[in-house]
Amino acid sequence: MERQGHHRRIVAALLTTVSLAALPSPAAAAQPAEDRTGADNGEIGTIVVTARRREENLQNVPDTITAFSPAVIQERRLDTIGDFLQLTPNVNITADQDAATNNISIRGLGSNRNQAAAVAFSVDGVILPDADAFTMDLSDVERLEVLKGPQGALYGKGAIAGAINITTPRPTDKIEGKAEIGYESGDIFRAFGAIGGPIAGDKILARLSVLYRNGDGTIDNDLIGKPANPQDQFRIRGRVILQPSDALEVDLRASWYDEKAGSVYFSGFDVLGTTGGAITEDIAGRNPRYDGPSSTRRKVADLSMLVNLDTAIGTLTAITAYDDIKVDFHEDIEISPFPLVPDTNQLRRTKGFSQELRLTSPGDQRLRYILGGYYQRTTRAIRNVVTLDLCLFAGACFAPGGGFTSAGVVTATLADYASRTNQYSLFGQLNYDLSDRIELTAALRYDTIDGRQNDKAAGIVDTATFSRLQPKVSLSYRPTDDLTLYGTYSQGFKSGAFNPVSAGPGFPRVVAPEVSKNYELGLRTSLFDRRVRANVAAFYTQHLNPQIFQLDPATFGQGSLNAKEARIKGFEFDVVARPTRFWDLNVAFGYVDAKIHDFNGVTNAYVGQQLPNAPKYTLNLGTGYRLPLKDDLSLRVRADYKLTGRESFQDFQLPTNPDLYLYQKAFGLLDGQIGLEADRWAVTLFGRNLLKRRYATSAFSRYIFSVALVPLGTDAVQPDPGRTFGVEARVRF
Repeated sequence: MERQGHHRRIVAALLTTVSLAALPSPAAAAQPAEDRTGADNGEIGTIVVTARRREENLQNVPDTITAFSPAVIQERRLDTIGDFLQLTPNVNITADQDAATNNISIRGLGSNRNQAAAVAFSVDGVILPDADAFTMDLSDVERLEVLKGPQGALYGKGAIAGAINITTPRPTDKIEGKAEIGYESGDIFRAFGAIGGPIAGDKILARLSVLYRNGDGTIDNDLIGKPANPQDQFRIRGRVILQPSDALEVDLRASWYDEKAGSVYFSGFDVLGTTGGAITEDIAGRNPRYDGPSSTRRKVADLSMLVNLDTAIGTLTAITAYDDIKVDFHEDIEISPFPLVPDTNQLRRTKGFSQELRLTSPGDQRLRYILGGYYQRTTRAIRNVVTLDLCLFAGACFAPGGGFTSAGVVTATLADYASRTNQYSLFGQLNYDLSDRIELTAALRYDTIDGRQNDKAAGIVDTATFSRLQPKVSLSYRPTDDLTLYGTYSQGFKSGAFNPVSAGPGFPRVVAPEVSKNYELGLRTSLFDRRVRANVAAFYTQHLNPQIFQLDPATFGQGSLNAKEARIKGFEFDVVARPTRFWDLNVAFGYVDAKIHDFNGVTNAYVGQQLPNAPKYTLNLGTGYRLPLKDDLSLRVRADYKLTGRESFQDFQLPTNPDLYLYQKAFGLLDGQIGLEADRWAVTLFGRNLLKRRYATSAFSRYIFSVALVPLGTDAVQPDPGRTFGVEARVRF
């Protein structure tokens, strides 16, 4: 009853916001200029991005960027990072293990559940210190940019595959806000409200937003008949802007996120023995059956202060940020109906403090520059505790006539260690117009990371320093106002890491850093009086010292080590067209060939194998039509289709038979929506996966936890959410 009362209070507050938003206002909030340009005459509007740390027209930037404007975010109802990345060619996200663990792969280059991310994640200029914060709710996002290829020159260590740049709404000197309420399959209720405006004229502006989502989810644990992927999320975000003078601005931001969800809702099935590793629709459609716990609790708090001071030589910017990320999850690691491992608990705690100082020249000069320095201190503690039955080691968990035979239950601490890193960086970027049509960009960043790991369980302390110069050079040529040609060379760097002693002697104490070297050619163009926008890029990347996660079959230890080299090549294109002022079309295709070129310089094992979590190709097709009815009322319909190519999961687990691993065959998903909308309100019916395709969202073979899964003869497959339907209503003022 207390939980239900808490829910009712939150819902009541959000519904009050909805009611306020429905009241008439003197002036309805207009869409930003970049979304409305050309809307009445059929032209595709300009999109402004900040990928190079200053506002620029997307079509003039010599990088491959997929950008989502406010109009697109609203029309397609994008509120999770997965929603955005599903619409981005050559990009993939894999959710794994618990609600916070994820891997984002860009152009075939990604990471692993036990390693640092290969993507820099920036929110309003603040680089998040850990991937555990990447999958939080994104309901209050104004613009999102996915930068592809190494972005180390500006975004630093961790941007080895690319960067994701998020901008949240800025309060204005007028009272404005919005509210949304929705319900969908899985008994999931969602409510969001935001309001902002002046506190003291144009000197103090403020904005507050609240998100609440709760439901059972669409996947059940068939053994006990309860939800396996429930959702319970609450987020509050505040922002205050102080403008004491025309030259000085202070931007204060704070947010709190609290989530309860499931974990490791995998189903066990003999994939290797049945199909040799291919995950079929029948296998992917099986619900889990496990007897142990499945829960995640994630709490994230962040504070930041951004100060801008305009001077005669440019804008001086200081960004101070603090993040506290806590993840506590319990799982049934052997995902079976038997109490082989009654409970596994992992507690992760990451704290990060960062300070950036940079000087940005005015944007209307022939020579433009950015100079800056950056410091980040991060601490991360991990503790793994397992409760297991000794029958696993006695080899007698099951009686000959059937039934489970216990040999006694023990609780053991598998790992208990804390790491600390101090990152020091200097960076700079120069943009020089060689002529009215030719721009040269040169950027360089130096990162040095002092790392220390205290393995409390083993009583051993390891230290290491990792440093790297990360250059970037690009040349762009604009023969006409509607065509940009460019070539780019860039490098990325991911810091080295440490293995805990519990990984075993088969793994190094210190894992070497990764480096990516990328060569790219591309073009951006607008055609037919700007009714068609097209972008094309081809790339080649050397991935040196990729960090991989592997099992030591001799000791059953697990840890990270370095392969020698992977090579990645591919291309992508996207086209957006507006045949009429009411009809939009889009198509995007990405192909990537990402393979191990040299595993360790000696063996041919794994050479030629596809990198994990990197689909061979992605194809996006979409169309939307708006039919005016009367006055400001319109009927809007939309359909989006995504085809995802073959994707491998968790390979490098069995050196004695490297061709034995799990993989997902190509599959396609169709989403659709229909709704009524006016200037200040909209009601939308939507459906996801309308064709009811079954596919694995993640998987791992039995060899990643061979002590339990090998005797059971099962591999682990995480099923998709299935076909879902929902309704959403929104208002704004």
